[in-house]
Amino acid sequence: MLAQHSKIKTVYLIPNELAEGTAETYIPEIVKETLLSLRIIFCEDARTTRRFIGKLLRGRVSVEEYTLFELTKATTDQQLSEQINQIESMADVGIISDAGCPGIADPGSQLVAWAHKQGVKVVPLPGPSSILLAIMASGLNGQSFAFNGYLPIDRQERKKRIKELERISKTSKQTQLFIETPYRNDKMLDDLIEVCDKSTLLTISADLTGGTEQIITKPVFQWKKGELILGKRPTMFGFLAV
Repeated sequence: MLAQHSKIKTVYLIPNELAEGTAETYIPEIVKETLLSLRIIFCEDARTTRRFIGKLLRGRVSVEEYTLFELTKATTDQQLSEQINQIESMADVGIISDAGCPGIADPGSQLVAWAHKQGVKVVPLPGPSSILLAIMASGLNGQSFAFNGYLPIDRQERKKRIKELERISKTSKQTQLFIETPYRNDKMLDDLIEVCDKSTLLTISADLTGGTEQIITKPVFQWKKGELILGKRPTMFGFLAV
């Protein structure tokens, strides 16, 4: 059971950088000013968040002034309730995930859902989202698209899921997006080239906003195994069956 009485006034959704060292370029000033005004942060990982705050605010405030509560996919309602109850007086709070926008394929929605139930104001702040950047730059259908998270680890199950998503894409004319654990990126790309119809448009967005960013969209028949080495770069995969 989540806490029923709130000492939280406003929940701010604070975007994080996607690529290391890009906060100065991609995190807008309103995020910095909001972060300066907060002292309570719900975050995916405390250490990562302290480092982000330290880099972003660069000595304008001590990181030690912030109280951090870790909020992950494993956090139960009871644990979240206990965290909320530790807040001593009325305060605004922020949510920061390890990369990109909280609540979008990342933790944060649990606290946001609670806030709406309690009538607490929720304010999303602008910043980088790998999902939106990938669909923007893909040239695929941006009117109808779905993010599917991770596909199965087992190769045969993964291939089966790829074909299922391709059928959905062709029937509904919907772009399908998904991600993979970085060290399996190249195997995922090989499977897509092998399994998808030759006419399917395949898009790859690697290291978005980073120094080795690559965004490529072309039909599967134009892709060749091994022509693009993704390595361990964070990558968004997508396709549109035509």
